[in-house]
Amino acid sequence: MNNSSIDETTTNDDGIIEFIAPSEPLVIIKASDSEPVARPSIIFSDELIPSFILGETDIRVELTHLFMIQQAAIALLAQGKREVLIMTPDLEHERFDDEMFINALSAFARSSRYTQTRILVADTRLAIEDGHRVIKLVRRLSSLIEIRQLHETDLESCTANMVVDHIGLLRCINRDPWQGSLLPKGTPYAQQAQSHFLSCWERATDITDFRELKI
Repeated sequence: MNNSSIDETTTNDDGIIEFIAPSEPLVIIKASDSEPVARPSIIFSDELIPSFILGETDIRVELTHLFMIQQAAIALLAQGKREVLIMTPDLEHERFDDEMFINALSAFARSSRYTQTRILVADTRLAIEDGHRVIKLVRRLSSLIEIRQLHETDLESCTANMVVDHIGLLRCINRDPWQGSLLPKGTPYAQQAQSHFLSCWERATDITDFRELKI
């Protein structure tokens, strides 16, 4: 190689490459807050999830298998604008450790500086031991997604639900088999779940273990 072509670095005899700073200062450009974040596509069908508008469509959808529950969550996240509250016993690996859900949750959290995303977990052991996409996302977006562990006095009242924008409510009532329900316009049930969540949130503790994991 022609030595004249090496103008950015020099090599010492010990094989270590010495960095030569550029003459012009480096400038880090941050994406504009107004730049839209792509939301996930919603799969609406009569056999799966009927079409709905969050806060407007007054229906109750019975969810009879895992994929329906996952798609209902994605549909709520795709339409949410302000707040997502998730309460879960153990971060439900089959339900939440899913790429489509993670992409939807990430898109919501990044969609606006005003969005708020909070997660309450009762038991973190399985998620910590096995690794979990939600944990990785929380670590990556730690300023956008908050996660806490329920206080021991609230463990018995822990439910598996998600509240979106104070009005959309997704419940998971069973895992074997998977069953749940969706209320796109769930007032007052969503507000009741929201009130319970916020009460538990005040007593909950930060989960520092997640930030220390190397996953």
